[in-house]
Amino acid sequence: MRIAIIGAGLVGLAAAAGLSRQGVQVEVFERSGQEPPTGAGISLFPNSRRAMHALGLGEGFDRLPHGPLPGIRTAMRRRDGRIRFSAPAARDRGVRMFHRNALREFLLDSCAGVTFHWGVTASVTDDGDRLRRAQLTLGDGTTSSWDLVIAADGLRSRTRSRLGLDPGLRYAGYTAWRGVTAVPIDTAGTAGEDWAGEQRFGTVPLEDGRVYWFAVSSRPVGETAASQGLASEKDAVRREFSGWYPTVRHLLEATPDDAVLRHDIHDLARPLRVFHRGRVALAGDAAHAMTPDLGQGAGAGFEDAAALSTLIAGVRRDGADVIALLERYTALRARKAARVLLASRLMGKVAQRRRR
Repeated sequence: MRIAIIGAGLVGLAAAAGLSRQGVQVEVFERSGQEPPTGAGISLFPNSRRAMHALGLGEGFDRLPHGPLPGIRTAMRRRDGRIRFSAPAARDRGVRMFHRNALREFLLDSCAGVTFHWGVTASVTDDGDRLRRAQLTLGDGTTSSWDLVIAADGLRSRTRSRLGLDPGLRYAGYTAWRGVTAVPIDTAGTAGEDWAGEQRFGTVPLEDGRVYWFAVSSRPVGETAASQGLASEKDAVRREFSGWYPTVRHLLEATPDDAVLRHDIHDLARPLRVFHRGRVALAGDAAHAMTPDLGQGAGAGFEDAAALSTLIAGVRRDGADVIALLERYTALRARKAARVLLASRLMGKVAQRRRR
């Protein structure tokens, strides 16, 4: 079986690593270069670990250094820094916190036998059927045929649109800044997310003492630091959260200007009922882009990759009924992912509601 994967983000890499262990031919097409993108942090819940084990990556995943360090407690603070409540550390509940680039490097290292095409745009020009393979066309006009194509090409998936499955995107009403400090910062032994009106600030201590932080605020869609007359997004988030407790300021100051990311938060306007057309499957954000409010975007994508890998393990011969396989994939994943997408949306609405 020949499988093409569009997109070398975390979900695309997880799928490639897992499928390569099935003895199938896997090639990955990524329009960006091989250099890692500017990354922030990521928190993975127990379902991600289960997916990694299903992909055959569990042993390496379990060895990866991760936060939070022992003794860290989960806390929610007020804007002035006073603790509303605290609880046992997220570590005790199986939550693992990584720098995204460390996780990406692990997945890349796990892709033995996978062929990568970096800086190459691949588009589905024929999604195929039971008798006809799917076809990809590359940026230079060359074409190739595949038993199965997995599109993990992100929030604004061109493949989703090409398959006629795109419901459009919905702006959630808030923007998020993210960064990782360049040096260790003391968070007073806590990790957590603080809510204050239409603003939130989260702190996630990593295994080396640096801190992944995120800041969320209800802002007009499309607003940028430049549109506000500011020199950088670091200036924008610093101004937005200037009235918060001192640790927030310390975290922002300890983060390089060019390491502060900003993204308006979008999700799919409505959940997809199917995750495939013909021989092409959607995975990750391409299938179920959701707000980050439950921390399940990557985890749901890893579950997609694990489901595909498990199904393909049962049909290792050429000429397998890929259409039936993808119908089972949709049955396994679409409803579950829809529930998580809608729950994430609801949590975001609760968290960002105006408070007196």
